[in-house]
Amino acid sequence: MNFNRNTASGRTSSLVKGFFPGLTYVDKRSPVHRIHPLVKLVMLFCFSLTVIATPSWAGETILFCLLMIFYALAGLGPVFISRKLRFIFIFGLLIFLVQILAVKEGILLWDIQLGPVHLSAWSKGLLGGLSMMLRFVNIIGSSYLFVATTDPNRLAYALMQAGLPYRFGFMLVTALRFIPVFYLELEQVKNAQMAKGIEMEGLSPRNLLRAVRYLLVPLVISALSKVDVLAISMESRAFGLYPTRTYMHPQDLSGSDRVAIIAVPLIFLLFYLLFAS
Repeated sequence: MNFNRNTASGRTSSLVKGFFPGLTYVDKRSPVHRIHPLVKLVMLFCFSLTVIATPSWAGETILFCLLMIFYALAGLGPVFISRKLRFIFIFGLLIFLVQILAVKEGILLWDIQLGPVHLSAWSKGLLGGLSMMLRFVNIIGSSYLFVATTDPNRLAYALMQAGLPYRFGFMLVTALRFIPVFYLELEQVKNAQMAKGIEMEGLSPRNLLRAVRYLLVPLVISALSKVDVLAISMESRAFGLYPTRTYMHPQDLSGSDRVAIIAVPLIFLLFYLLFAS
């Protein structure tokens, strides 16, 4: 009985991990990976603004094709996209279906009566749903492409060299470096609690409350301990004594990078004006 329950819980856990995959940096040597982090940040910002502002489904479709081209240039193929963005596509399809059934404007495309349920689709609902679905997929997909192709350390150092106070930059680097540490510690705490006979798998409210009690509290205590050790180490090394810092790996902007930072917003602005008119 316990074996069957544990097997079912393990399958549920595997399903959840597959449905909500982790978003992490993927180390490759692609043209997209080699782009300067600040240039990619500007591209992400301009792309997201254009996605939000573009009023037509045709413009959203072109932006989606552009996004898929960048995924291909980054060496992240269809298998990678289907595995990592599965939930995004499913949720986008749900938005599309809700929009079709909710909007009753335009030309009637089809009308079905299924017993007491009356379903109809209209042209504005179809085009509006397609636009909203693509807008959602484009924003989330571009954000993940940025995360998957940008080394967080390079991004933090580039922001600091661009003018971000190095205290904030150090906070960003430290947070990014502690993510895998806390994830490993969470797994260790979970395995230790399960070894004591405490059931931690499953999606029931009771198991969620038990997870908060037996996982979150030890993890918070461990995090506070690590933060205390880090603070003592920083004070012993006189962190913040000097107003400026030098960098072991400078992230200087080349001439082409500076041109790209200026050209990218102009290109997306022209794209928006083309479809807005």
